[in-house]
Amino acid sequence: MLLKLALKNVISRRSSLVIILFITFAVSLFCLANAVFDSTEQGVQTNYVASFTGDFIIRPKSKFQQSLFGDETPVTGELTTLSTIVPYEKIIETIEAMPEVAGTTGQISGAAMAERSDGANRVPAYVFGVEGEPYLSLMKSIHLLRGKPYEHGQRGVMLCSQMAEKLGVDVGSTVQFIVSDGPNYKIRAADVTAVFEYEIYNEIFGRFVIADPITIRSLLGITEVFSSDSYNLSEEATNLFTENNDFSDFDDLFDDVSDYDEALIQTDSSEEEEIVTETTSEDLSESTSWNYLIVRLKDAKDTKRIMKKISRIFRKNGWPVQVADWRHAAGSTALYLFWMRKIFNIGIVIVLAAGFIIVNNTLVINILDRTREIGTLRAIGAKKRFISLQCMTENLILTITSGILGVLAGNIGTHFINKAHIVLHNSFLVQLFGAEAISVHVSSGNVIKLFILVLALALLGWIYPVINALKVSPVDAISGAK
Repeated sequence: MLLKLALKNVISRRSSLVIILFITFAVSLFCLANAVFDSTEQGVQTNYVASFTGDFIIRPKSKFQQSLFGDETPVTGELTTLSTIVPYEKIIETIEAMPEVAGTTGQISGAAMAERSDGANRVPAYVFGVEGEPYLSLMKSIHLLRGKPYEHGQRGVMLCSQMAEKLGVDVGSTVQFIVSDGPNYKIRAADVTAVFEYEIYNEIFGRFVIADPITIRSLLGITEVFSSDSYNLSEEATNLFTENNDFSDFDDLFDDVSDYDEALIQTDSSEEEEIVTETTSEDLSESTSWNYLIVRLKDAKDTKRIMKKISRIFRKNGWPVQVADWRHAAGSTALYLFWMRKIFNIGIVIVLAAGFIIVNNTLVINILDRTREIGTLRAIGAKKRFISLQCMTENLILTITSGILGVLAGNIGTHFINKAHIVLHNSFLVQLFGAEAISVHVSSGNVIKLFILVLALALLGWIYPVINALKVSPVDAISGAK
């Protein structure tokens, strides 16, 4: 009976249609705005995760803001020396043992000037020292155009097509890296082994140079730390000074040494090069000196849960490392876009908030104008509880109907936007939307939030006017009191 009476009252009043249309418009606009901004967030995230950040990174604990580019602190960023992950072996063993992890790769980061071997076309670049094949297997947005990734322990450079064009190089060319070392400069060189392109190009991606970790460690002066199983010493070597070899005097060590006429022997240059090459490919490639560990998961939806789980493991073991999501891994480049979207979102919320205030006032007035009706009902025996529930039911009918119509209108709007296939040509908009074409969708989470919003409207438009109306005595209400 209560629902029937409330429905009859809603239909009989002309103001109901105006209220429904107004709330429907506000909800549809809010639904469409959220769909656009959610799509931009998802687009940027997918692009960055698949291009260079991974789902999250593991980095050393630091007092300054740190991304995959290094120190993000203004002014002092160029003076900060990046720490390496310790203990790398135990951390990598722990992470790779987790069934949710699809793969990992270490990274050395730094800034340098890149140029051709003849010193021409010098450009600033972010250099990422990584293992070639493992890195490309995790970054699905990178597609090779020419050449192949450098092998494990091999010197090499991989460039995106835009950077290769700036430098004027191609596969087989030599690229030099220059960094300042106090009053001096360090120069390291490596051959280009591959040229690639990003699925969705971002201007910041055009400054990336991917190189082998051996070259980058040498360039940045990072001390090599080797895996504990890189060297296996014999029992004889580990027991040079035992009780069986007890020397009473340090000079006894050289009792068997004879004098030679020629103390120095010239080593053939080719043999020396062979020794250096062998050491480089076998020993330095096993280094555990990494600034970051990039992690990709089998299911990106589990990212937050896995990050919390790993953080607990780090705290439990007392390891001086921390977990950072993709946005903090990308640093100011992603945070800039994030805050731009926030500003746009705040603008939409302000506009819609004004609209919802008007809607709420309309609902309030709708009940206050019925003070005489409420007084009459009380005069014929209707209880306060019955009147309150009736007004609440009417508000729920108005707001829920409007919510359903608003969500349907929002979905229709997103359908037409997607069907229009709006292509973006402005580089900033491409970065903002994370794609070259606008693609929006209404998520279930947004629908739930919208219905919570309309229910809140129903509640706010019911409490105050009903309380005031019920305070008026039936006699005063019938006589026209407001």
